[in-house]
Amino acid sequence: MAIEVFFAVLLAAALHAGWNALVKINAEPIIAMGLIMLCTSLVALGFMPFVAFPQSKLWPFLLITLILHFGYKVFLVKAYAQGDFGQIYPIARGSGPVWVLLVSVIFLGVEFTQLEILAVLVVTGGIATLSHFKRSKPLGVGFYYALVTGLWIAGYTMVDGFAVSQLGQVHSYVVWLFFLDGIIAAVWAYNYKPQVFVASLRRYWFVAIGGGVMSMAAYWICLWAMTQAPVAMVAALRETSVLFGALLSTYMFKEVLGPKRWISAVLICVGLVLIKLA
Repeated sequence: MAIEVFFAVLLAAALHAGWNALVKINAEPIIAMGLIMLCTSLVALGFMPFVAFPQSKLWPFLLITLILHFGYKVFLVKAYAQGDFGQIYPIARGSGPVWVLLVSVIFLGVEFTQLEILAVLVVTGGIATLSHFKRSKPLGVGFYYALVTGLWIAGYTMVDGFAVSQLGQVHSYVVWLFFLDGIIAAVWAYNYKPQVFVASLRRYWFVAIGGGVMSMAAYWICLWAMTQAPVAMVAALRETSVLFGALLSTYMFKEVLGPKRWISAVLICVGLVLIKLA
């Protein structure tokens, strides 16, 4: 991986942790998610005159990934409603690459190497221990919501990675993905509580714009990187965002990150590095 790609993906990881943190600020998670995605849709609309209309071969992938992205948002919101940001975010992001490996083995017949097995054990060990550090009590159902969120992440990562690396038109793909995805998420959140959605937009519009820009920039960088380096390498490196998430949970939400919780986050990152090396 070229050094510029490496640091670009690290920047994307930090941006991703940032916009996820904003989902936990002020408004209800589903409302905050809808507001942020509405802003990504507006940002994408501004880019439309500068990109080509996606070729017909891209549309099946766009439709599939819209479903996967929506599933990801639904379960992420459910998970955030159950636990601290410092718990949910590492579990959801850290489990994504593990799901990719499991799907590859079960459905594609790929065999694990010893290094890959070690990587899975390290990541899952970090995830398992991390789930038990909310006020000294287990996370409960939020743990499973976070794990399923990781499955949705694995799905759209594989679909989007293949689309942009094999079919091209990465900029058109990103712009149309975020335009349509933002509309779907905004309608979902608005239908949940229309009056709250409108009131929150008036009150937190500046937060939503910041989150929207960070969200789109983070994923745009990652999809570009997938045209420059193997998808698995980019996906694994992107999940170093769990450490940025740990930092944000400390300074933004004043969540207590004791030594054991830091060890859990580090274990996840070590496992992700091993996945990249495997």
